Amino acid sequence: DALEALSKMTQATIFVLRDGQEVRTEVPSVVRGDIVILGTGDVVPADMRLVEADDVKVSEMALTGEPDDVAKTAKLKVKKPGEPEKLTPE
Repeated sequence: DALEALSKMTQATIFVLRDGQEVRTEVPSVVRGDIVILGTGDVVPADMRLVEADDVKVSEMALTGEPDDVAKTAKLKVKKPGEPEKLTPE
């Protein structure tokens, strides 16, 4: 089952910036407003928007079957009237 496989890939804790302090927290307790601090090899614990990124690549194989890592950036695509903002690949 794909969902079970994804749950086995997650790590138990992650560093977040919360109330101005960097703290280690259990992944299920990450909430809206937390700034997640990712490092090399970390598993992204939730859907999130990058606010700052330097040479970020993500393995999406479990989600899309794409065998190659996909570059990510914090840049937004130019928004057309009536469309939601979307992140853009590098």
